[in-house]
Amino acid sequence: MKFFAKLTHWMGKNKNSKFSDSHSVKESSNGSGYFPGDSLQKLEKKKLKVTDLQIGMTVVELDRPWTDIPVDFQEVTIHTHSDIALLQKYCNEVYVDYISYTSVTSDNLFHKKRSKSSSRKTMDAEQTSRALRAELPKAKKAFDRSLRQIHQVLDEVANSSSIDVQAAREIVADCVDSILRNDTAMFWLTKIKNQDDYTAEHCLRVGILAITFGKYLQLDREQLELLGLCGMLHDVGKMQIPSEILNKTTPLTQEEFETIKQHTSLGYQYLSSHGDIAAEVQQVAHNHHEHINGKGYPRQISDQELSLYDRIIAIVDSYDAMTSDRCYRLGMPASQAVSILYNEQHQHYDSQLVQLFIQMVGIYPVGSLVKMNNGQVAVVLSTNEDHKLEPVVELLTDPYRKLIQPVAVDLSKHVTDSFGNFLRIKRSLADHEVHFDLKAVLLRSTPSFQVA
Repeated sequence: MKFFAKLTHWMGKNKNSKFSDSHSVKESSNGSGYFPGDSLQKLEKKKLKVTDLQIGMTVVELDRPWTDIPVDFQEVTIHTHSDIALLQKYCNEVYVDYISYTSVTSDNLFHKKRSKSSSRKTMDAEQTSRALRAELPKAKKAFDRSLRQIHQVLDEVANSSSIDVQAAREIVADCVDSILRNDTAMFWLTKIKNQDDYTAEHCLRVGILAITFGKYLQLDREQLELLGLCGMLHDVGKMQIPSEILNKTTPLTQEEFETIKQHTSLGYQYLSSHGDIAAEVQQVAHNHHEHINGKGYPRQISDQELSLYDRIIAIVDSYDAMTSDRCYRLGMPASQAVSILYNEQHQHYDSQLVQLFIQMVGIYPVGSLVKMNNGQVAVVLSTNEDHKLEPVVELLTDPYRKLIQPVAVDLSKHVTDSFGNFLRIKRSLADHEVHFDLKAVLLRSTPSFQVA
């Protein structure tokens, strides 16, 4: 059974529905898109031209009244080409259940069988660097504006005043725009971290990482914006935790840890009572520390009550937290964080989403630092789908860790150093393991030179 076909309950459809023929489907009893017994999770849908319909998709909305076409129910699961022909006869566009859409395309997501002639053309190392540098100024503007807005939101939460929801939506839209143009640039900017500004920066990074992951999962723009808002507001409850506990540099007592855990419920209570905040965003604030095995907090709920948004934010929240310096510990290399996600996928996280996240970020994620086999330090520019261990990197230092004019190299091209040795990655580095201004290196405007 395909992965996404098993996730119907994430989006609100009753997973126990039985389909005896192409038109015998369960319909919402209240007509609102919500289904009883599934924590009122909203049914997600994707707009398609009827010419793009495929067998296996479930049509949940038409561009005309259902009474205009000869079907018995206000929902149609496509089983035959005749079903498609019927819809093409009466409609121009329809909405399909997102889960059925991704079920049909899940093989592409899992096995990466994307056509070589896809819209993303292959770029060499220098073109990759230039494309990144071209997008960085726009991405940085959106990043800075978003960080300022998140500071304002957190201040509003701390003061128990209402959030400017429209302003929050606007910054999320800016981030989505940048990620749709070039997802590497925003992902790159998540490497810029300030330990003293952890909560605000973490909320922004989680939003950016979530949008990037959502793009990889082929979510539509409306879903990307909702997912970004979920990420940026997931930790607002921390602003109602005493700062002496939140920023404590020594181990927490059990009592203090229980206080920290209250941020999920506090965030949910705040978002549900202040401003016009989507129910999905409220639930993510409540559920992002719940576990697939039902042993998370604050409510130890079952996996059936966790939405797609809950599951995505749980993964990217943990990933960013593990790779960031905190007041009580240093961050770990990205590859180590990926390893932990993989090892905990069946207990804490949704295993299929973890595997997809790892496929997206690669063994060496974009923006991560690596040490080469000759001692040089490099930063990953992009991943190679067919050569996971050989990404495109920028060499930042010489073998003695002295900064040089950055040089872009595609390691899959078997590039050699000045001594004729093939360059390859020896290990990942944590940000604190380098002794130069990483922010200045990441934000420079000039592209790197290319070797081979």
